[in-house]
Order: sequence, then C-alpha cells, then structure tokens
Amino acid sequence: MKFIASLPLLMALLFAGCTSVGTKVDKGRHLAGARHFFVLSNLNDNHAIDESIVRTLQARGFQAENGPLTMLPDSAQVVITYDDRWTWDFSLHLVRLQIAARDIQSVQPFATAVYQKNIALSTEVDAVVSQLVGELLKSAK
Repeated sequence: MKFIASLPLLMALLFAGCTSVGTKVDKGRHLAGARHFFVLSNLNDNHAIDESIVRTLQARGFQAENGPLTMLPDSAQVVITYDDRWTWDFSLHLVRLQIAARDIQSVQPFATAVYQKNIALSTEVDAVVSQLVGELLKSAK
C-alpha cells in the first residue's frame, strides 16, 4: 500500500529529470535597458509561438511586436528569434524550444535560452515561453 501512495511522487521525480533549461549569454552582453523587442515570425510556426513571446514580454511591461523582418520598427532595440521542435505521440508535444536575442543589425544572437524535454508529455507552450523569456531577462541583472 505504501508503494501505491508513493507512486505519484516517484513518477514526478522521474519525469522532472527529463526536462532541462539552459541559458547562454555572451560575456559583457545583456538585455538590461532594452524596452522594445521585435519577435521575428517563423513561416513554419503552426503554434503561434511568436504571439506567445509577444504576450509574455508585454505582460512584463515591455513593448513587443512580431512579424517578418520587413516589418522591423525603427524603435526596436532587440530582435527575438526562436526555433521549436515537436514530436507526435498520438498528439503533438513540444520537445525543444530555443529563444534567442540579437541586436537589430546582427545575425548572431548574444543571448539564448533553451528548453529541452526528453519525454513527450503535454506541456503548455505559454508556460515554456514564459520560463525562457524569464531566463533571458534574468541574465540582464
């Protein structure tokens, strides 16, 4: 009977170890002082991740817009790019999301946050986006 009671705890510990979040920021670079972000939309994004990133940034008090590079506003200070990977297991599951920040003139990012999950379990995309944006902004302090 004790085994059955501890089974949910055991499962939670097992699955918690299969998810990782990592952040990389170039030395001497940060997002401190940035107030206006532009999220570069991916043409192959069927999950509106760009809109989720915009909502997350706006909820944190930043100015944020999304669209193709041709719509980059003059006031933008940082371009946010993202790359997502999904797997199919009777439904789609997010298994990897990378969000990167770069200068508006640069192609290479100076800050990157990555979420990776080894087991395909349902994950709320907005929660992952919020976590990764938080990691990028935390690196600014």
